[in-house]
Amino acid sequence: MGTADRNARGGQTAIQVLYFGLVRNVVKEAEETVMLPAGATVRDLLDILCQKHGEPLRDALFTVEGTLTASAMILLDGSNILYNKGLDTEIDRQRSLHVLLTTTAMSGG
Repeated sequence: MGTADRNARGGQTAIQVLYFGLVRNVVKEAEETVMLPAGATVRDLLDILCQKHGEPLRDALFTVEGTLTASAMILLDGSNILYNKGLDTEIDRQRSLHVLLTTTAMSGG
């Protein structure tokens, strides 16, 4: 799809969700389109996705405190949500959400 589709009657937005990295092993697909109500946030969208794909996705994306794990990166139209309002970033006219799950960072000496 690639472009935002605003439904004037229902005030909904269609957003394309693209999966990269290890998260594809969890959701078993490369992309999907989700309809969101007006005023929805990234948190709302991720909750919808976690309901659809189950606890494995929730465990991959969120800590027990409900924040994003260090290995999860969420880009809204190419911009990291952490540089906006994080999970509370509103999805309005955006076209795509990229969900990236990397391997856990390792340190050593």
